[in-house]
Amino acid sequence: MSMPPSVQSAINAQIKNELQAHYNYLGMSAHFETTPYRGFAAWMRVQSTEEYGHAMKLYDYLTDRNGLVELAAIEAPQMRYGPRPIEVFEASLANEREVTVQINNLYDLAQQEKDFATLQFLTWFLQEQVEEEDSVLLMVERLGLAGDNSAGLLRLDDEAGRRATAGK
Repeated sequence: MSMPPSVQSAINAQIKNELQAHYNYLGMSAHFETTPYRGFAAWMRVQSTEEYGHAMKLYDYLTDRNGLVELAAIEAPQMRYGPRPIEVFEASLANEREVTVQINNLYDLAQQEKDFATLQFLTWFLQEQVEEEDSVLLMVERLGLAGDNSAGLLRLDDEAGRRATAGK
């Protein structure tokens, strides 16, 4: 059974969205590389790699279903943020919430089109977004508790760096 054209188009759009998220996280990592917060830089780099993996998972699904991959241009990421790490993580959380809406909309479209194979495939993405939002929200909350306390910020930076090297 071939994929409905509307679903194919929406998956191509989501590949672009995931590649944009990949690039956005890479920009956040680059920002942190200009600060003493190298653990946060590593954390964002891991997130960037995960987003790239999501794009490739969609790419492979399209090719497995004999769909046509159509890559679209992505925008340059923001690379400068305010001096407080929480600002970057709040931007990250907003990005993850936007991706959740995008995945939900894609799922809804596949449901309307009765594309059950795509519905099954997208279940992984739905669960992944729960984890992604939770991970970033926890960091935002912890950074909020640390406030401007340099010792607390450095501890969180150290933990972020260890998470980055240990994997998710």
